[in-house]
Order: sequence, then structure tokens, then C-alpha cells
Amino acid sequence: MPTLKKTRGRHLMVLIAMCGLMATSLGFVTNTAGIFFGPIAADFGLGDRITPVSLALTISNLIYALSGMLVARVVNARSFRPLVIASAAVLVATTAALSLCRSLAALYALNAVRGFSAGMISNVLVTMVIGEWFRSDTGLISSLALGFSGVAGALFNPVLEAVIRGSGWRTAYLAAAGIMLAFNLPAMALPIGLKPQDAGLEPMNVAGSGARAAKRPRRSRDARSLAALLLAVGVISAMSFICAMPQLFKAIAATYGHEPTGVAMMSVVLAVNTGGKLVFGAMTDRLGARRSMLIYGAGIAAGILTLWLLRVPAAMLASAVLIGLCYSIPTVGAVMICRELFSPERYAKVFPKINFGSSLANAAGYPLLSAIHGATGSYDGALMLALMLVLAAMAAVAVVYRLADREAARG
Repeated sequence: MPTLKKTRGRHLMVLIAMCGLMATSLGFVTNTAGIFFGPIAADFGLGDRITPVSLALTISNLIYALSGMLVARVVNARSFRPLVIASAAVLVATTAALSLCRSLAALYALNAVRGFSAGMISNVLVTMVIGEWFRSDTGLISSLALGFSGVAGALFNPVLEAVIRGSGWRTAYLAAAGIMLAFNLPAMALPIGLKPQDAGLEPMNVAGSGARAAKRPRRSRDARSLAALLLAVGVISAMSFICAMPQLFKAIAATYGHEPTGVAMMSVVLAVNTGGKLVFGAMTDRLGARRSMLIYGAGIAAGILTLWLLRVPAAMLASAVLIGLCYSIPTVGAVMICRELFSPERYAKVFPKINFGSSLANAAGYPLLSAIHGATGSYDGALMLALMLVLAAMAAVAVVYRLADREAARG
């Protein structure tokens, strides 16, 4: 039996590796993409028309969602390390290769491959590994790893923008590839596996949490009905759709006559993206996913109402703080609701479906919200739709848990 010290050391390696994978597979691929659109469009002779360039990210995100569906089918003790090493290497290589693009076709093709490799080592794989290696406080630990996608965007967007200004977007892609390689190295080089048992270890209880868990036994659920699955997918997809709203902050603020405030709102959202996930993860470990999601949902709804009704800078910044809580639910919330509603044996089958619906909803969010503005000349309709989706999602949370409790009572 390994010593506690050695066990903790190996578990720390796992956590570091998973944080690195999230920083690259989601943080760099998605959260730094926007700064490249304008420079690439100008270099390709498109002027200020960035839509053809931004389509590359849409392609990447769709492939990302599809490849995430494959992870549970192909990963096992034997395939884990080859899959991680190959996917991480392809992700870095395709990022570097983007610096050589001379056409939209090449941009689209490379982003498709990049999206596939990112999906193989992102949310689905990372949360599966954390669920195997840690027995308690999985909400907090998952939030720490998933939060690194926001950390990467917050830290390296300014760095890459500076490189673009100084040396061009092609050099910036090479710089991004180098940074991504550094983040991926722990997962590629450290001796970790899919399960601790593969290394003769046991899942770890975070210090002091075992007693708390023993005092707070939770009802065993395994929601097997199609209705429960569809409701769970609907909850996470609705909140993922809301995550597209911060992309409109600058435009919304401009219509209110406060465009500089819109830029500040974006900075606030990046901070809340990471901090909100950590708070949400800790809350779910103590209150459960149902209560935590309802609390966060109430905050998000209040933020949308504030942005809609109080069009002054201070209120708009406060609304950004509250709306920024939305990032926690499609990430940490999706993991925790899946673990609470479905048995461990079904997690690997159910979570990829929830993640797929979430990815599609997020991809649809920005164009649909923008289209509402284009049709009406106002963002009021977009804000109203967002508020209705939040309220519907919160109602669905209550219904899906009640349904799961009934199924558990029937045995």
C-alpha cells in the first residue's frame, strides 16, 4: 500500500496536468481566438469583415463537441496516455501551423483538426479523470481545473495582443503554440493514468472532507428516464447559450452611450469566469448542485434585469459581475449535476451528451442574439430572451431533481 505522502504527490500531478489541459484545449482554442480575427481578415484582404474568419472558430467548436462524444468510447487504462500525448501534440502542432495559413480554406481545415484534438482532452476527459482520482470535494477540484480555461484567456490575451501589434498574427500563433506546449507537458510527461488503481493507488479524500461527507449523506440517484436526460441537457444548454451574451457587452454599452464601460465589463467577466467557478465548486460540495444552481441562476437573472433597466456605468459593471456567473454552470455545474443525478457507471455515457448540447447552444448564442438586434434595432429582445432562458433553466432544475428523486424512491 503506498504511503499517504506518495499518494498525495501523484494526485497533485494529476490535478496539475488536468489544469494544463483545460488551459490549452478550451482556454487558448476558444478564449484567445477573437484577438486574431481582425488581423487575419485584414491580411486576407477582407477589410473589417471578420465573419468569414470567425467561422473558423465555429467549425472548431462544433468538431470539439463531436470529438468529446467519442472520448468515453475510446479511453481506457491502455489508451489513456497515447490519446493524451497524441491529442496534446496535435493541438500544439496545428496551432503553430495556423501561422502558415494563406487562405480561408486552410484556416478552416486546421481549425477542424485543432477542434478535434482539443475535444479529446477537454471537459469530458478531464472530469472523468478527476472523478476517478478524487473521492471528495470534487466540485472544488473540478472548478479549479475547469477554471484554468478562463485563467489562460485572462493572462495571455494581453500577451498575444502585444505580440500581434509588434510582430504580427503569424508570430502570435507561434508564441501561442509554445505556451500551449508548456501547459501540456505535465499531462504528456508525468506518470499519470485514467484511474489511480492503474498505478496501485486509491482515490484521495481531500484533507478534512471525509468527516464532512460522512455527516452529509446524499440520496443515491440514478435517473434513467429520457425525460431526466433531456431536462439535464436543457438546463446546461440554456445556461451555455447565456455564456454568449458577454460577447455583446461592448455593443450593448455602445447603444446606451457608454462604450468604454462595455470594455470594462469584458474585463470583469474574465475575472468572474475563474473566481465564480471556484466559489460554485465549493458551494456544490456543501450545498449540492441543485441549490447552488438555483442561487447562481437567481444572480444571473438579477444581472440581466440590471443591465436591461439600469443603463448607467456603475449598474452595468455590477450586472457584468452577476452575468459572469453563467460560465460556472455549463462547466462545473454540468459535471456536478451529472454526478448527482446519474450513477458513476453512467457518467461517462451521459456527460458527453450534456457537453455536446452545451457546445451547440453556445455556438448558436452569439449569432442568434445578434440577429435579434439586427431585426429589431435594439438589444432589449436579446436580453428578454436571455432572461426567459435563465428562468426556464431554473424551473427545469427543480423538475429534473424531483423526477430523479421519484425514480430513486421507486428503486
